[in-house]
Amino acid sequence: MNVMKHRFESFGGILALENPPVLLHVDRDFMRSLGHEHSPLWEGKKPGARFLSAPLEVHFSVTNACSLRCGHCYMDSGKRDAGELSTEDFRKAVDLLAGMGVFHMALGGGEALERPDFFELAAYVRARGIVPNLTTNGILMTRETAAKCRIFGQVNVSVDGAESLKGAGRGSGAFSERARAVDLLLEAGVKVGLNCVVTRRNFDQLAGVLSFAGGRGLTDVEFLRLKPAGRGKLDYFEKRLTPAQNREFYPMIRSLSLQYGVPAKIDCSFVPMFCWYRPDKTMMEQFSVYGCEAGNVLLGVRSDGKFAGCSFLSGEENIFELPRLWSVSEHLSRLRSWPERAPEPCRSCDYLDICKGGCRAVAGFVAGDTFAPDPECPFVDGTE
Repeated sequence: MNVMKHRFESFGGILALENPPVLLHVDRDFMRSLGHEHSPLWEGKKPGARFLSAPLEVHFSVTNACSLRCGHCYMDSGKRDAGELSTEDFRKAVDLLAGMGVFHMALGGGEALERPDFFELAAYVRARGIVPNLTTNGILMTRETAAKCRIFGQVNVSVDGAESLKGAGRGSGAFSERARAVDLLLEAGVKVGLNCVVTRRNFDQLAGVLSFAGGRGLTDVEFLRLKPAGRGKLDYFEKRLTPAQNREFYPMIRSLSLQYGVPAKIDCSFVPMFCWYRPDKTMMEQFSVYGCEAGNVLLGVRSDGKFAGCSFLSGEENIFELPRLWSVSEHLSRLRSWPERAPEPCRSCDYLDICKGGCRAVAGFVAGDTFAPDPECPFVDGTE
């Protein structure tokens, strides 16, 4: 077993394996078998403690600049923020995250490639022992840029429809430009996946997305639920999936994934919709389906250094205070402890341990309370 990196936790530890590239959660005895005899985290704590000592993955917006005006952009990207972290400050933030034992950083924007020092930043992330990944719209991809992208664990290109749709919701960038970016990256030997934000307007194009991914042998396609954040708030109720589409989504994606031979990853906020079919929990895990881990597994950081439990929530706390705030922040604590104080109907739901109440961003916008049950869950809205 080739362990690239490890981190202690109260239950034992987390191992980053090189092949396959996974994070493995192991108990204390297994850590001892690897020669790690003791950790202060093992003192006075139950092995099953659920809260992690630091996030596993940080989604970091390196810039708000973007030449597109995607209608569902959760960052409301366009112009570069006046308070965007400098190269030096970004390095300091990476040093801090590396010291906490973060394993992955998903670098995005805005459009990350619009930041002149972007590859310098990515190289520093890699040098500090964190695996950098990139999310891009692909518009600025060239053969030279694609070669530089070998530094990333994976590059995800945002694609929301097939050619006939002309990139529905993705500003002026046509699908053909995204396909060209994918081909350049594959030619450079880069591991490539797709991100696809699902709306009622592109629902009928999802088969085309999976067909494209399967035809090129891509690593996976991640389907993301539309979030009412940034420009995603505009016409949200007209863009979100209909109840009928929510009901059809799970079996359709499962079938298409098998048909085209490409793994489908499901955004954690889609979990409530799977309650339509009461799926087997083991099967949900095979599809990488898991509930909200905002403020525990994940952390979202904006280009000015302000962080929140995930990228779709707003926060005023500064990344440079994270080591102190991780265990005492009221915002993070409320996100982590939500399942323990879940109201009905969530409290009695068989899927609470996986779903964790659905999407906090949707709850905040639709229900007016970030900590309410997801109002679009079929058990909450009464459609089940």
